[in-house]
Amino acid sequence: MPRAFDFLSVAFEEFLDAVYPRACRLCRSPAPDGEACASHRLPRGRVQGCGRCAGILGAGLPDGSLCPACRRRPPPFAWTVALGDYESGESLRDWVLAFKHGGRRDLAQILGAALGQALLGSSAPTTDCGIVLLVPVPAHPLRRFERGYDQALLLAEAVAHSTDLPLCSALRRRRPTAVQGAVGAPSRRANVAGAFAPTEVAARALAGAEVWLVDDVFTSGSTVAECARVLRRAGAARVGVACLARAGR
Repeated sequence: MPRAFDFLSVAFEEFLDAVYPRACRLCRSPAPDGEACASHRLPRGRVQGCGRCAGILGAGLPDGSLCPACRRRPPPFAWTVALGDYESGESLRDWVLAFKHGGRRDLAQILGAALGQALLGSSAPTTDCGIVLLVPVPAHPLRRFERGYDQALLLAEAVAHSTDLPLCSALRRRRPTAVQGAVGAPSRRANVAGAFAPTEVAARALAGAEVWLVDDVFTSGSTVAECARVLRRAGAARVGVACLARAGR
């Protein structure tokens, strides 16, 4: 009976593949695994680089070392886990652009699962008390209205689902900010200074916790640094960054 069941199960899967061919979630091209075609494979694991900001390291420095910038001025976050490089990873960039600007909120599940896998596979330590929280970098309500969704929140929800780590919306936007690096915008750090504040649940949720900020793209680090400062002032023991792509490496 078990062999007959296995045969029927395989036959049924082959029938479904014939009637409904497995397709890439991004471009709908044929995909044997039902997730990504050969041109849009997602990175597995984390991008190598500086253990603190995931930036490129100089020749001879081992993965996880600190880059010169982080040695000179350590940022308020302790680690960064990123799936890949934004500039050189064309496949990953296609996913990020479709998710963030193309209205493809449905991509959050597969992207969050990949980021969750990278996070669980990283060597970043946890706090002694064992409290680990995922906190999305919040979008301003106007940006959410324009886009129709908060991509960092959707991504954090998917990471939480794939890792069983609790999600905590501990941050809120106090004011809108210009697009980082846009013509006429203030400096990146000045642009986000004072733009974030803890929510009402933050004080009791963050005390002594290790927090992982979840966002789509890490560029200069000004946004996540400002968020990390707010979270640490609100009681977080340590803050890390989990993002899809590291830009500006």
